[in-house]
Amino acid sequence: MSANLANIYADLLRKYGEHHTITYGAPPSYLLTIVGPEEVEPGKKIVFFYKEDRSMAMASLVKTTPKKTMEGNSDVNLDLTGSPLKDDCLADAIGDLSLNLQLEVINPWKPEEEYHRGLPVDLARKIICTESFQRERCSGSCWFLCDGNDFGHTQLLQYEFDKSHFCRGILTYQGVLPVSFVTAQSLARQHFMAGGEPLETCIENSYQVNPNITLNCIWWSHSSVPELINLSDCDVSLKQIFRVSNCSPITQDLMNQLRILAYIREDIINYHSNVKSGQRGDPTYRCGRGVDMGELSESINQMMNEVSPVVDSYGNVHNDFDFEEAIQRCKFRNITDLTDKLWELLKSCGSYQDLKLAFSMVFQCAARCNIVNTPTNTNRLAEIIRELVNRRLAIPCLNGAEPLELLFEIGLDKVYKDYEFIYTESKVCSSSLLKDCSGTGVEESNGDDPSQGLGQTRKSLHNGGGRGDATAATAGARKTLLHLNAAVRKEKFDDVPGLKNSRFDEQESLHRLSKLFQTHCTLEHLLMLQMNLNLPNICVDVCSKLLKKKPKLVESIDDKLSDTIDIDVSAHYVREYLEGKDPHSRRIIMKSNKKFRDVKTTFYFNMENICPPELAQCFQCDDKEMIEDRTYHSWLYRKIKSFK
Repeated sequence: MSANLANIYADLLRKYGEHHTITYGAPPSYLLTIVGPEEVEPGKKIVFFYKEDRSMAMASLVKTTPKKTMEGNSDVNLDLTGSPLKDDCLADAIGDLSLNLQLEVINPWKPEEEYHRGLPVDLARKIICTESFQRERCSGSCWFLCDGNDFGHTQLLQYEFDKSHFCRGILTYQGVLPVSFVTAQSLARQHFMAGGEPLETCIENSYQVNPNITLNCIWWSHSSVPELINLSDCDVSLKQIFRVSNCSPITQDLMNQLRILAYIREDIINYHSNVKSGQRGDPTYRCGRGVDMGELSESINQMMNEVSPVVDSYGNVHNDFDFEEAIQRCKFRNITDLTDKLWELLKSCGSYQDLKLAFSMVFQCAARCNIVNTPTNTNRLAEIIRELVNRRLAIPCLNGAEPLELLFEIGLDKVYKDYEFIYTESKVCSSSLLKDCSGTGVEESNGDDPSQGLGQTRKSLHNGGGRGDATAATAGARKTLLHLNAAVRKEKFDDVPGLKNSRFDEQESLHRLSKLFQTHCTLEHLLMLQMNLNLPNICVDVCSKLLKKKPKLVESIDDKLSDTIDIDVSAHYVREYLEGKDPHSRRIIMKSNKKFRDVKTTFYFNMENICPPELAQCFQCDDKEMIEDRTYHSWLYRKIKSFK
């Protein structure tokens, strides 16, 4: 039947398209907001008839403050780390990257809707009343945007095609009225004039905590004069938007670590793409500010030869669900595992060559010194260090993207532990639940353990040029990867344990990074709840629901990213907070039916005008400033369905 509605669109376009704009697609946002999803189903197409005026396009552009352009070398511009050896990190650079402070007004309508203009009501009615228009047999709706210049301020006319009924709708702008004027008696009286006593009423109140947090309360009533406020047995849903550009100051360090991981992964993928296309050259590492390599060597030796501190035990002396406190403690917690410490150190290297040299320092120290701080993590770098310590592996020679891949893997582990600390210390989530939701746990070796099947035979990744083809060697012989390019190594040694310097996988890395970003978004949502609503009782439930969601795959992390949640909460949790507050918006739908016709009246109220001001002339003469009380912009939509 939608094909027939498309035919109507084509017919209208042929007759009126020269002087009007006619679309066949999604309805405008203001129409969806006023009439609700019951009348215009999300994803369903309509025919929309209006005029378009772009003459004021330049005048209506929102002025924004441009972001600073960072001068200098691009490697410096992307530094989010600073130096662990000296405090030379530019706070301004971090601020420019992590906070996009654009002074932009976020309007409830879409930008392209600012060009919508209405046609005269008489013309719209004339088109609807033509015999050829009403004779069409199909299903769906055709909406006509009107200029509102008539006495009733008609904004939209609707004709719904139905085989057995005549269906028409009219949406009018009722102007601005004080909040106190919205009563059940006045609404029932308006509905009664067209449809008699209401048999069923649906009330939806939306309370705006701030522009990013909304609580929706909805319930049904069969009373002729229903309650317009009901906080006892309504269904409550929480809608909340977290924008990366509005990242909380106390979580900025965590977000910067995710940015670094995203940059590293992007550089790894770009390098492998270049290799496949025949381009040569070293990978790019652009996330560190640079450190003195002599100081770095001393720090590595000290780090690998010092005894790990005892893990902090905080017990139950701290408040439950205090995320701010847990985040602050996370910044100063004792990091025990060696590879976690190396992440904090190595990510500050200023170039790929420095990073590669830093890994060589790590391997040489592990091979030649009796290190005390043996890593306990299961990542590939930890395995290599343990094998070097146990004298079962010669010093590896990293090539290509391997230094970046090792750094990326230890970064994933370190950042995950940061979130694990915060969630468990705030007592909002157990460590086991976080691992289950993140798909992170004790990784299987998958044959990468050098001790499996090879005894104590020492393996070498270099200095083996005279030993012939490695495939001819026996299981207990000395292995080598000398002079073999990446393709040959992959073909010959993917099934040989202990010979891969890195186990980077593009899809797995994308999933793990995306899951960490989802974990961070969940933390931001919980912080927003704590700071704005102070509802600790729902934190555990909300946390569990958000962590169990399938993550949205995130290739890069920038200020345009956002995360929206829409979850149900119990009414008694929010009752105390909402009592005495006026809803920011209201939608009241009254229905009644008689023998030959059904009537539905939708009253919509909003403290803000949800339509572009230039949409209709009636929006230019609002007397909102003249009313001292809190006010609503008001719309009335009435739909009448009668038998043919």
